[in-house]
Amino acid sequence: MLASADPLATLLDLPRWLLEVGFVVYALLVAAFVILERRRPTATLALVLALVFVPVLGFLVYVLFMRRVRRRLRRRERRPINPVDETREHAKLDALPDDLAPSAQGLVRLALKSAAAPLRRSEDVELLPTATAAFDAFAEAITAATRTIHCEFYIWRDDPIARRITAMLTERARAGVKVRVLYDHLGSLGLPRSHFDALREAGGQVAVFGRLRVPLRLGGVRFNFRNHRKIMTVDGQCGFLGGINVGAEYLDPDADHHAWRDLAVGLRGDAVVGLEAIFLEDWLASTGELIDLEGERSAVPRRFDPRRPLPKDRPWQRRRARRARERARAANPFSPKPRGPAASRGPLLQIIPSGPDLPLVSAISAQFSAAIATATRRVWLSTPYFVPDEPLLLVMRIAALRGLDLRLLVPTPDNNDIRIIGWAARSYYDDVLLAGGRIFEYQPGMLHSKFLIVDDICAIGSANMDVRSFHINYEVTGMFYDPDVTAALAEIFCQDLERSREVTAEERAEPSLGQRLLEGTARVLSPLL
Repeated sequence: MLASADPLATLLDLPRWLLEVGFVVYALLVAAFVILERRRPTATLALVLALVFVPVLGFLVYVLFMRRVRRRLRRRERRPINPVDETREHAKLDALPDDLAPSAQGLVRLALKSAAAPLRRSEDVELLPTATAAFDAFAEAITAATRTIHCEFYIWRDDPIARRITAMLTERARAGVKVRVLYDHLGSLGLPRSHFDALREAGGQVAVFGRLRVPLRLGGVRFNFRNHRKIMTVDGQCGFLGGINVGAEYLDPDADHHAWRDLAVGLRGDAVVGLEAIFLEDWLASTGELIDLEGERSAVPRRFDPRRPLPKDRPWQRRRARRARERARAANPFSPKPRGPAASRGPLLQIIPSGPDLPLVSAISAQFSAAIATATRRVWLSTPYFVPDEPLLLVMRIAALRGLDLRLLVPTPDNNDIRIIGWAARSYYDDVLLAGGRIFEYQPGMLHSKFLIVDDICAIGSANMDVRSFHINYEVTGMFYDPDVTAALAEIFCQDLERSREVTAEERAEPSLGQRLLEGTARVLSPLL
């Protein structure tokens, strides 16, 4: 009686043929379910094999790391107003400038179709090559804010740098400025809620993206899809993006991996609308609150009833929202007005988002690959984590084989804050070196800069050159079609090369067995990190 009550004993008492049929049915159902998700073929095959041959562990990995984003896709389809689509009517260039090179025109069209990223101009572009310069620029912009401050960062520490910025945000919130802060829960794990108490009391709003809850609910956890963006906008006219988070590790020379090397870029004018739109989208996904560009706010239900009719079936909602926006524009002299090429001045750029809920998840990866494939002179890359997908590695090798000046700048594995990724990066060195490319390892500390230079075009943002940034995380990159901005960034790149050591094909010719095992194992595990 007691033995029959044991589930394991009951299972073992079943006929063998029944267990075999059950296993076959399970394997077919699992394979069909994963195949219907249309992942990359290698990821699909690996996931099916794990779920079939290591069912318990494979199922846990799938639930915690591999499940697709569905809720945010439903929100995108069902909300009455799309803030990203709204911004496409502001400050976009209706026709491509005649002086834009044909290769650049192709990149512009690619970003328009893959990420709905309009081509805009920025009245001013300021490269901030150090964390000190970036934090000082943040502080200056926050102090000058009169209407809104929107901050979105993957990591927000509880250290002197973060407390200084939070105190300035609190002061502006007390002065009546609308302050909103959004940070990723996993990236900022350990940040106490009390860090923002004064900001909340002053009227500021703080939200968490992708909150990890305890106890963990099956299917309710999203370790994998993280918001890796770093954005700040002030009054809708001043903005920042890049790789810098809010933390003291960028400045502290006594940190575990020495001072970090990173950079950000400051924008002014029309181009900031693109950053603002991305923040509004992420704020909506995290809070359910919709904030339109004119400052009007409306509540959107956190959960959607599938039985309710879609907003497109209610034309009166669209008419009412349109009239509200028109009244807000008339009453608010600071609201953005549509501008065309005649009113816009400054460098051309596109703000390109990517994420698992967009039609083309790997929009930034596609942009980088296309840019490298159309290069004619040089391809210079800086990234802390180099775990390229197959298309990026292929176009890099082809660029080197075509005789282009291809240079890759990465940190040494010992200085990398995630050493396993540093060793995984070395497993790709041989492919680049044998094709004729050059690789440099930054020596002083942790290199965290993320940018790409292709001829006279450059890209600066939050995306690393790795599988996670390209296919899993939420990222944002600014693509600049301006020779002067690119030349300034190239100068920073050359300065970093002077503090780097070049890795040669000769020293990689005969790696030890232990080194090959270490690099190979890291290469397999790195996409999960």
